[in-house]
Amino acid sequence: MKEVIKNVLLGTVVFVVGFSIIILLTSSDIEAEHTYYAAIAYALLYLASVISVCTAVLLKKMTQLKK
Repeated sequence: MKEVIKNVLLGTVVFVVGFSIIILLTSSDIEAEHTYYAAIAYALLYLASVISVCTAVLLKKMTQLKK
């Protein structure tokens, strides 16, 4: 159970940091084109958080199987 909480926190941290970076980059006067770029960046950061959690789980399971 501790493992699951750690993995969820890892994904949440990646997501929050990415989201705050997007807000900082797009907080000034936004043109329509920049809004689309921000949406793409938001989607990519969400994907990165999912991939990081999945990779952490897979690596943990692989190291447990080797032992």
